[in-house]
Amino acid sequence: MQTVTNHQIQDYIKKSVTSTVKINIPDATYCMFSEEFITGEGYKNFNKWLFNRGIFGWRHTFDCDNYAEAFRVYLQILHTKNSKNVVQKQSVAFGVIWYTQDKGGGHAINIFITKDENDLTYVKFLEPQTGEIVHLSQKEKDSIFFILI
Repeated sequence: MQTVTNHQIQDYIKKSVTSTVKINIPDATYCMFSEEFITGEGYKNFNKWLFNRGIFGWRHTFDCDNYAEAFRVYLQILHTKNSKNVVQKQSVAFGVIWYTQDKGGGHAINIFITKDENDLTYVKFLEPQTGEIVHLSQKEKDSIFFILI
């Protein structure tokens, strides 16, 4: 896993998202999970984790923002459990955004920073209710009103 600083994360997000929203990045350093892990084994195990806690799908008391925050917390738990005496990577480069969908209405999804096989860094969005990568329109990117990494 590679390390990225909060300043680097802020720069990556500002290049990808033109919204002037404050980016909440409370820790100094972060580790990046691969897209393959997040959308594969990570998402599969996240769903098992929810199932074992009695969450079997969307409901009014567990909707989009709960899914997005739960996936963020789940990955942080994995990171913490697998980081023995490693203080260099305080958190995971995986967070939550709130935005207005083109079709109307607010929605919460995940945002993450990752590198590809050529070592290029990307900002990606993920729908935590399906595990699929989301491609936001420019209008949706401009509408982001909350970011927490």
